[in-house]
Order: sequence, then C-alpha cells, then structure tokens
Amino acid sequence: MIAISIKWFAFFCICLILQTSLIPLIAILGIQPDLLFALLFFICMKHGVIPGIFTGFFMGLGLDLYAPALLGQHALSKTVTGFFLGNFNEKIFRTDPILKTIIIIIGFLLHDTLFNGIQLLKNGEQLSHILIQLLTVTIPRAVYTIIIILLVYFWDSEIKPNLRR
Repeated sequence: MIAISIKWFAFFCICLILQTSLIPLIAILGIQPDLLFALLFFICMKHGVIPGIFTGFFMGLGLDLYAPALLGQHALSKTVTGFFLGNFNEKIFRTDPILKTIIIIIGFLLHDTLFNGIQLLKNGEQLSHILIQLLTVTIPRAVYTIIIILLVYFWDSEIKPNLRR
C-alpha cells in the first residue's frame, strides 16, 4: 500500500511539474489539458471512491497552496470530483471508452461548476459567467484532456503489453 501511495505521489509531482512547465507550450488558443484531473481519473478508476476522495483532497490542498485561489476551493472541487469519479471504479464494473468519455466530461463540468461557483460567491459575479465559462473553457479543456487520457490508455493497453513479448 505504501509503494502504491509513493508511486501515485511521484505521478502527482510529475504531472504538477509538466502542468506548469510543458503544458502551457502545447496550449491551443489558450486551452490546456488538465493532467492533474487525468491523474485523479486514473486513480479513481483503479482504486475506487475512498482513495479518490483522499487523493482529490490532498491534490486540491496542494493546488490551493500552490495556486492563488481561495483556500479550500481546489480541495473541495477535487474531493467532490474524486468521489464522483471513484463511483465508476473498474473493480466494480467495466466501462467502455464512450462511457468513460461521458464520465470525464461530467466530472469536468462538476469540478468547474463547483470551482467557478465558489469564485462567483467570492467575487459577486453574474450567474451567466459560470455558463459562459463552462461552454468556452471547460468543454474544450475536457476534450483536450480526453485526448491525452486516450493516448495513455492506448499506451497502457496496446503498446506496453506488446513490448513485453
């Protein structure tokens, strides 16, 4: 269990470094994939609800300390998202790629609605701001992240097993 935790923590550190250094270079019209969300998705798919909640909380807490936002804003949104994604654990039932894509999009919408809702309450902005943000930023970011996740899944399921032979 400790080895698994250390492995996922190392993946978190790598994703955080890549998210802040390499990912801005491959942004398309200012839209960047979210590697930390992808990592949370993989953890939830492999290990379930409780590890997803804890990972989401500590990942969000790390982002709260790293990024300038209201303290707890990332932690709350990532924890709730980890709970949602953890309910679709691969140990309980198998999901096809289309259903996983829908789950990822709903997870992004949930995460960004919570995050932007807290921003709305903090800044006193209009409710229409959340809808515009979801349509112009969240959906394209979700699609970009889905492409990254599909590349990782293709590597893990197709290329990696063939290299072992």
